[in-house]
Amino acid sequence: MRKEIRERLQAQAEPGYRDFSQALIPESKPLLGVRLPALRKIAKEIGKGDWRAEITVYDGEYEDLYFEETMLRGMVIGYGTERGNVKEGLALAAQFIPHIDNWSVCDSFCNTFGLAGRHRAETWEFLQPYLHSDREFEMRVGLITLLCQYLKLDAAGKKLPRRRVVTTTDLEEACAAEAANPYLERILKLLNRPYTQGYYAQMAAAWTAAEAFVMFPHAVMRMLETDCRMDSWTYRKTLQKICESRNPEEAVKARIHSLKRNQ
Repeated sequence: MRKEIRERLQAQAEPGYRDFSQALIPESKPLLGVRLPALRKIAKEIGKGDWRAEITVYDGEYEDLYFEETMLRGMVIGYGTERGNVKEGLALAAQFIPHIDNWSVCDSFCNTFGLAGRHRAETWEFLQPYLHSDREFEMRVGLITLLCQYLKLDAAGKKLPRRRVVTTTDLEEACAAEAANPYLERILKLLNRPYTQGYYAQMAAAWTAAEAFVMFPHAVMRMLETDCRMDSWTYRKTLQKICESRNPEEAVKARIHSLKRNQ
């Protein structure tokens, strides 16, 4: 990033917020303490201009001193490529992903990378090495991209409605949304396996599965009750996150609580 951008970030730094964030992201580069809305505002401004000049790589590395610079870089790639050439966008994503070393940059990038949602067929193939990687944050990138750009969209790319309440009847009957999402079966197949890459990959799998449950309770309940191949930790965390949600009614939560794993 240019010196001017670094100085702008430094001017918006909040020491109290930095200390709070550092406790949540201990593995990151040094933090300045710039809030996410401020970073998004800067990224959108850059994305409207010569954004490619701001994501230059030198000798295979980025010259990022601070966490916020890497976070901003991912956002700029997302906003800059949103309606651009898919080949360029995926190439820039491939260049950026190896530099992701914490959950916050990962999740922000995946959420901002709208090109994936507009070019799901090409991006699906692009994601396969990450979805089968033994590296923790590569796996998380793959899963969170599925969560943000695939799980909640129909075949036309329109958002599917998220259930406000999940009832016991919903567990027994397939809903129209299941047929409307062309990637659902493939996503559930990817979720239904052991995760050994590390905590942040396991949490991503559990989060994605729990969100899928609210969207498609019948399909996910079948996965959880019938021949579920998740590792025990991820399975239990999935059940926990489902029960922590306000969407399932109490009878549904009771059924989730009753699920046991054969150890």
